[in-house]
Amino acid sequence: MKRIVYALFLLMLCQQAVAQRNIETRLGYSYNDPYEFSDEWQYLSTDIYLYNGNRFTRVLNELERGVKRRKKNYGSGLEHLFITAQLKNMKLFGNDELVYPLFNFSINNDRKEYKTHVSDHLEVVRVIDKMPLASSQRSIDAVISAKAITNSESDQVFSLVANQLVNISKLANPSTAVLSLVGEFGNLLNARSGKREYKFSSTIRLYEGQDFDTRLHSVRIYVFVPSDVKAVSIKPVKLADYLQKHPNRLDRKQLEEVIGYKDYPFMVVANYKSLYKMDVLTGDEVTQELIEKRKQKIQNAYEHKLVNDETYRQEKLYVEFLRVFADMKQNLNIYRLNYRNNSPEVNAKNLFAIVQEYKRLKATWDAREMEFKDNSTYQHIFRPEYLSILNNADLYLEGDHNLKNGKLLVNTLRDLESDSRSWNTPEKREAALTRLYAVELPKPEFLSASVEGEAIIRLIKRLEDQQYNEVFAPEVKRLEETVATDETLLHRNALMEKATTSKCQSCRDKVRETIADYNKRYESFKLKQALKKKEELNQEAEQTVLKYLKQQVCIQNNLQAVAAKQGTDAYMNRVHEKSKEFATTIKALDELNKQEPEEVRLQKVQEYNTRLERLMGEVAGNFELLYSLDKSICDCGEAS
Repeated sequence: MKRIVYALFLLMLCQQAVAQRNIETRLGYSYNDPYEFSDEWQYLSTDIYLYNGNRFTRVLNELERGVKRRKKNYGSGLEHLFITAQLKNMKLFGNDELVYPLFNFSINNDRKEYKTHVSDHLEVVRVIDKMPLASSQRSIDAVISAKAITNSESDQVFSLVANQLVNISKLANPSTAVLSLVGEFGNLLNARSGKREYKFSSTIRLYEGQDFDTRLHSVRIYVFVPSDVKAVSIKPVKLADYLQKHPNRLDRKQLEEVIGYKDYPFMVVANYKSLYKMDVLTGDEVTQELIEKRKQKIQNAYEHKLVNDETYRQEKLYVEFLRVFADMKQNLNIYRLNYRNNSPEVNAKNLFAIVQEYKRLKATWDAREMEFKDNSTYQHIFRPEYLSILNNADLYLEGDHNLKNGKLLVNTLRDLESDSRSWNTPEKREAALTRLYAVELPKPEFLSASVEGEAIIRLIKRLEDQQYNEVFAPEVKRLEETVATDETLLHRNALMEKATTSKCQSCRDKVRETIADYNKRYESFKLKQALKKKEELNQEAEQTVLKYLKQQVCIQNNLQAVAAKQGTDAYMNRVHEKSKEFATTIKALDELNKQEPEEVRLQKVQEYNTRLERLMGEVAGNFELLYSLDKSICDCGEAS
């Protein structure tokens, strides 16, 4: 029984000896930057600084003898100082967390104390560069471990390397960054076998050459102490001020000065977060081929967990937006190439195709703005790129007056559809219709076959119906109820002028119908007037024929008497001709007066009346001419 108790005592003593060789890492300082990191800050970079490396000698010796105790010799001597880091929740290897071998230093024993040669000016080690984080991963932390390994415990390092290599072998498609760790583990083993200093150098970098916005997220300071040291003291005042003033990059020397800790070795772990940046495009670069490549690229990145769910969703939606823009560009090229050779109808269809895609582009933008108004990833990363493409689309539509009017049409439609106040007065509706009709659009049957065309037709009808009801309907009704006379003709003319100056096409059509009906009534009114006048003219013409026929017979007799007495000369021959013309006009007047107009229509009756008036005037005129030539031949006594 005593032997068993003694054996257990020796076992516990050995375990205590091993435990004493475990270097403790005390969290001496913790800092979280007050900046509010939104989800699009989805990449992690981690820098590690090692300070007071020469103080590891103190730690190792205190491990053996305890703080302020005499050194004890153990069967196995310390051979290596091995420092590792394990980043929590960073799972490059499936569900297995990654352990980074940061440093490995050889330990010498001169029989009085242990010594390790660690430089105090080791450069910063960037363990991870732009590692994707899950959207829900708000905090970043690491477990720093330092072990003093004896010559009988070397298998611990080999075990760590073996486990990591096994994990890598489980990956179906390991990235280049992950495979670089295989070489890093080889470097560690080579350094150990040659008893050389080892420092981690294979940064896991997943986004080579990408330009990221990066800022400090958090800082932790871990102090390496023997297990007997329960607490460490690092003054935080200067350090916190320095970190707040340098959010983009820390300087090793300045960091050491503001920390000012000299007792034991310590390690600073600085975590940075980086902002996701899109591949920026200009409008000229956008093609269907490029869009397909972008789609495949983001799909591959998502499958390899290089972007988070929200970024992937936003990228897919942005690709849809780019497709609409590419379709607009294609239609624009067709329009430009064939404009001079096409008929107006074909050009109208090509122009409408551009209008369609531009309106879809704007509608897609509206949908994104509404859906993601509170989405940080959209607002900070994607929205500027949407605006850039929209600006390119606007510039393309400045090419000629047709394209400008097409853009104006789309913007007018958007205003009218989104805000009823933009067409709540006759003046606003007239202005809107002017812009809508500025584009030579295809025929309605062609427009109605598309959603955008149907929307144009529907909106124009709504505008024109309201414009007619408010502006034209009251005056149309009044004209319909008005008796058609010369006095009311002013009302007709005013309404006609008002409709002519309006851009409301259906209003003009309805007004024309009303005016046509009024004109019929007015024509009927004027026909009655003309027929009444005809009756009066017929009576007057009858009296004129009788009056001047008697005069003509008398003049003819007088001319014959003069010719019998005096003979004829050139002058008298001329008078004879005028007398015959006088007789001819009397006969023509008599014949016309006995006739009726060809048709009982206003124009025909008016023409008939005009001819009667003209012939009566000619009869009177011919008599006056003869009278002026020779009054004696017109002296007919009672005939006059």
